[in-house]
Amino acid sequence: MRPCLPRALVLWLLLSLGTAGVLWLQAPPAPVPASAPADRFSAERAMAQVRELARAPHPPGTTEHDRVRDHLVAAFHHLGFATRVQPRLAHQVHGRGQLVLGSMENILAERPGSAPTGTLLLTAHYDSHGTGPGAADDAAAVAALLEAARALAPGRNTLRILITDGEEVGLLGARGYVDALEEKAPTLVLNFEARGGGGPVFMFETSDGNLPLVRAFAAAAPSPHASSLMYALYKLLPNDTDLSVFKKAGMAGLNFAFVDRWSHYHTALDTPENLDQRSLQQSGATALALSRHFLAADLAALTRPGQGEAIYFDLLGRLLLVYPAALAWPLTLLALVVFAALLKKLWPEPGGRKSLLAGLGLAAGSLAAGALVGWLLGLLAAPFRQGVPNHDPYGLPWFEAALLFVALAAALLPWAWALRRFPGRSLALGALAWWLLALVVATAYLPGATYLLLWPLLFALAGLWRERPWLAAVPLLLLFPPLWHNLALLLGFSLPPFLGLLAAFGLLPLLPLLQRAAPTRGWLPPLLLAGAGLVCFAVGTRQTGPRLSTLAYTEDADTGTAQWVSFQKPDAWSRTLLGEAPVPARLAGRAAFAAPAPALHLPAPVLTRSGAELTLTLPARALALVVTSANPMTGLRVDGRSLPAATRLHWFAPPATCTLALEAPPGTRLTVELILPGLPPGTAPRPAGLMPAPVDPYTDVRIVRRTLTW
Repeated sequence: MRPCLPRALVLWLLLSLGTAGVLWLQAPPAPVPASAPADRFSAERAMAQVRELARAPHPPGTTEHDRVRDHLVAAFHHLGFATRVQPRLAHQVHGRGQLVLGSMENILAERPGSAPTGTLLLTAHYDSHGTGPGAADDAAAVAALLEAARALAPGRNTLRILITDGEEVGLLGARGYVDALEEKAPTLVLNFEARGGGGPVFMFETSDGNLPLVRAFAAAAPSPHASSLMYALYKLLPNDTDLSVFKKAGMAGLNFAFVDRWSHYHTALDTPENLDQRSLQQSGATALALSRHFLAADLAALTRPGQGEAIYFDLLGRLLLVYPAALAWPLTLLALVVFAALLKKLWPEPGGRKSLLAGLGLAAGSLAAGALVGWLLGLLAAPFRQGVPNHDPYGLPWFEAALLFVALAAALLPWAWALRRFPGRSLALGALAWWLLALVVATAYLPGATYLLLWPLLFALAGLWRERPWLAAVPLLLLFPPLWHNLALLLGFSLPPFLGLLAAFGLLPLLPLLQRAAPTRGWLPPLLLAGAGLVCFAVGTRQTGPRLSTLAYTEDADTGTAQWVSFQKPDAWSRTLLGEAPVPARLAGRAAFAAPAPALHLPAPVLTRSGAELTLTLPARALALVVTSANPMTGLRVDGRSLPAATRLHWFAPPATCTLALEAPPGTRLTVELILPGLPPGTAPRPAGLMPAPVDPYTDVRIVRRTLTW
């Protein structure tokens, strides 16, 4: 007799509730009120600092930036730290012929240790993107370090808090700090970041030789959310934070961030009101607990190179399991042996060969179906990704739930037929061959990912051997839903085929359990899943928010002509200035739309040449100064500092008088652009449904251009 329909629905309900419960337990802890004891971290106390720091956008080169700097210096002085501003001229080469330079002002606060074995360096950055107040990125981290520093007692090791400048424009403050560093004492860096407005705080990056460091993190962190898979994937992405600079300088470190509510990232939505205070609580509680641990630890032993890599993962954000990466191959060989033994056992059984081959083929088909569904939903969601922050729809959680449900429905449909016609254990073993293959490939190329494949696979094989199919569900529910959800947060809706394939992949170890409750009407569970997915998709399309808008005013001081420029097709607001027929143009190497504007005769930089030196006197505080040449500028020197040759020099937060020494072929035309914050006075503000797009520093600015023939 086949199991009845209610039994199948109860099984699916239990799996769904288990998945929902696991995801619910990933949430950050509740904020602690200001009335909490002084030795505890309080998000409510830290929020007072967030509101002070994130009143408005404060990129380098603005008066708001200077206000935030002075406030932080006073705050650390008040806490009893030896505090100073570290002015640094830092640079990086960005792309072919692009040189980024910055006049940065880091904030250093220090408290000496009683018997230091090294320095604990807590870092965050205080500059914001030009289009957002930066409450999450990175005022929350700065406020968390202030509140943690208030609760910290002096320890064995030296405590240094570095609040960097210019992170958003090329990690320039961190580069300046490293360039000025002379000490050789072991340093452990804890860097705190954000890429969104909330969510759990992940430890997403470590330094090499991290086994003792990750073990220490596991012992001290109150809510450890971390996995070596996340770090392995992060290393493949072209992303950097200040920790990248510190690691290149030979420092050990851990990197932390929350990444939910991606629509807030670098936009006007990144306000104190929109910040998830639970994320702030977890950031600060993590900083405080780890600081207490590492201020008392032997940092020289912890940061010594060559101590082996770790494989690690958390269980429900409550416990971090750690073991040496050197065990990856032995454990993979164990899985191969168990799989081979099961294959030997099931192969001679009646219908065993046919079932194994059917499982292998149907698994490939279900993976393809999951990827195909993801691709189709990606196409359907494309209109809702236009003109929104980071190209993700505002209803992102609903779209992701729709993708999960529909992908599972598509993957389950062929199994609904097969589970009633083939021996279950052989069918499942054939499907698990794909898990085994993925494990072998991961062990060879991505060892940090092996834990996710290894433990569900071993439990699934044990369940097949002992005919206890529920065994596979335990590690799968603990590990797979959080991973899928976290990857969905990190990727957004940019790779839906991959997320669809991954959902189908996670279904395979559950096949024996699903067979125990497979109803005669096997098409009903996939139909219900698909229906739930369509409902979620419909709800997602109803979620709305502000649309992105760009506008800049450019003026040529030599000709007296001016233009309005936008990097996107004009919206209803910008059309009032650009008109209905703007012409194609280029600004900062990007395609744009332009239309004539009235010349306002803005104050322009004064260019004075004396031999190989070009002196620029600026009429106002500026976001940036851009010098462009048709030929490479060589022999570049600023304040006696030699710089790489470039055809484009982008100087953030330049001083009032800038002197460049350079060499260029005679007749070379140099274009000098001064970028000032804000649109011209009298420009109508955007309506409520629009906000500046994060194209820093070319949104909501005035650009004054002058030329010089060398």
